[in-house]
Amino acid sequence: MKYTIMLYIAICMMQIIILTNITIAKGAYNGLAMWLCTTVFVFASTMFGLSWQQKSTKK
Repeated sequence: MKYTIMLYIAICMMQIIILTNITIAKGAYNGLAMWLCTTVFVFASTMFGLSWQQKSTKK
């Protein structure tokens, strides 16, 4: 799977988590939503770093 698709999926997941917390839970799970979004962000940053590393080694 391409890295750009993985990054797009990560952004969509973060938006869904935040939207669900605000609309359904009325902000009751702010800590959990922040923890989940941070985990997704770290995963996406790792994917970005790996893709950047692969591009620099191909030169």
